[in-house]
Amino acid sequence: MPDLAADWHLYAPEFRGHGKSGRVAGGYRLQDYADDTIAFLRQQISEPAVIFGHSLGGMVALLVAAQYPEKIRAVVMGDSPLTAETWLAHLNRNRDGLISWRDLAGGAYSVEEITEALADEWLAQNLYQNDPDMLTILIDEPDRAAAGYDAVVVLPSIRCPVLLLQADPKAGGVLTDAVVEQGLPLLSQPTHVLLEGVSHVLHNEQKEPVLQAITDFLTTL
Repeated sequence: MPDLAADWHLYAPEFRGHGKSGRVAGGYRLQDYADDTIAFLRQQISEPAVIFGHSLGGMVALLVAAQYPEKIRAVVMGDSPLTAETWLAHLNRNRDGLISWRDLAGGAYSVEEITEALADEWLAQNLYQNDPDMLTILIDEPDRAAAGYDAVVVLPSIRCPVLLLQADPKAGGVLTDAVVEQGLPLLSQPTHVLLEGVSHVLHNEQKEPVLQAITDFLTTL
């Protein structure tokens, strides 16, 4: 954020159930996050914005761009599943890990205890503040969480330029080559960048190539 703030006015809202935002029982569908983001844009932003979303945030960013096109100048999507099917398969593969995260989330354990269990302080700080119910829907009701996230409907509805940042599948990236090939023709103004050697956590692991890709894209707007 400090690098981008030199040229851009940044906002970093936290999703419901994440960080210091409020908790909403049973309200953690992709569409719920999109509705909150659209409300934020309507109330706080006076001109079309560029929205960046990583992983879950990237899917929400695409929904927002499809449903509120007049307020979106461009989208940067960071290694997010482009289809509900891809996301559901990813959740299923990682179900045991999601359960362990839920068991540690919500403040029942200290950040130090979570860090010891996961050997990841950054993740521990996030889980400490997150609502466990936010993970429950991904574990028990993934189809409900993904309702409305249909690539054939969402992607063609996006009018603005979209940068697809693809983490390296060999390094654990979620966005596969096959899904990229499927999704690019559905977008009207796509740009695709493969970040070789960069894992799904993107800027949390290697800031520079991610920042370079984003700044190069922003100069074209």
